[in-house]
Order: sequence, then C-alpha cells, then structure tokens
Amino acid sequence: MNDYLPWIADNELLDAVDALIKSSEKAYSHAEERIQKNVIDPFSSITIVSTLNIKSSEDLNRIQASQSALSGMSNAIGTFHQSVLGSVEGWLNHDTGYDLENPSRKLIAEIKNKHNTMNQQNREKVISDLDTALKQKGREWTGYLVQIISKNRERFTKKTGFGRELYETDGSTFYELATGYSTALYDLYHALEKLLSEINGSLSSEIKDMCRRILTNGIPK
Repeated sequence: MNDYLPWIADNELLDAVDALIKSSEKAYSHAEERIQKNVIDPFSSITIVSTLNIKSSEDLNRIQASQSALSGMSNAIGTFHQSVLGSVEGWLNHDTGYDLENPSRKLIAEIKNKHNTMNQQNREKVISDLDTALKQKGREWTGYLVQIISKNRERFTKKTGFGRELYETDGSTFYELATGYSTALYDLYHALEKLLSEINGSLSSEIKDMCRRILTNGIPK
C-alpha cells in the first residue's frame, strides 16, 4: 500500500520512521547518561543560564542533554534518509564504501544529512571511496555525494573534480532523481510530520508552523 507517499510502500516508510524514533530516543537517553558521568564545563553552564535566562536546574539539564543528543540524532536522520531511499523501487542499501546503489540505472550514492557533517578531509575521503567504487563498477556508472541539507538553499549538481562521473548534489535534486517526483523531499517531510503526530501525539499548530518555515527556509523545492 502507498497511503502516505506514492513512491515508497507504507510498511517500508513506517519501519524507517520507527527506527528513527528509537534511535533518537536512544541518543537522548545516552546524552543524559554522559552528562551524569562526564565533567561538565561550569563556564559553559553559567553562560547558558545567564544568556537564556534559565531559572531552574531542570531546564539547564534539559538543554545540556539536548546539546549532547543532537549529534546522535543527526546520525539517526541520515540513516533514516538512507533507509527511505533504499526502499524506493530499484534502489538498494549498500553499507560498505557507499550507501545506495541502483543496478539498473548504474548509480551509486553516499548520503550525508547536512553539509557541515563533513570537513574537507572527510569530504575527500568520501569522494575517494566513491571514485574507487566507480572504477570497480565500470565507466557506465555514475556516483553522487548527496547533501540532504545543503549550504545554500538552492538545487545544484556539480562535478566533484575527482574522477569521472562523480557529482555532488542537494537532497531535493537527488530525491527527484531517485523517485521521479519533483517534490519528493517536501512530501517526505509532511509524511513524517503526520506519522510522528500519530505515533507520539499531536503536534501543536505553532510547532508545525515553525518547523514548516524551517523546511521552506532551508530546503529548495
């Protein structure tokens, strides 16, 4: 069935969302454990409470736990995108060397959730791994380094300058390439919003509006 999105089966989407929720909850619980075990920076703490006008230790603990959890949650979201794209017809998850493969279209891809998750050295390593994979696959294959959230709010596809048919592209462009739907990434966001409301309880209109503004300000259609 395809009640949520026309390009991915409901059970595949639900599995990806369930894994995202569990990984995010785990990242948050581990963050609280790390705060209890590790030495906390008192200079950071006093600056945070002063700048944000925090009045209770509970609020400070919550903010510090959230900060610690963000990295793990970002990784979980990257895995979510890989799982979703790997469930699109023709695409397969490929965990060694790169994330995704489409044998019939002769495409491979590495998915990064956000442009700033890679420094220059990391980026060069990812591109080198993709180039190595392309050399093993053959000249007719094409590779993509995908930034779901790119630095600038615009669609782009550009050669990496490293190897043959090897490109960098943004999330909206790659989702369209993978699914055939030009608004696939936006549609996925709205499906996720609906599912999270169904699973974890309704989100307020204020929160929905704020997150939708973040969507339109950060991701090109």
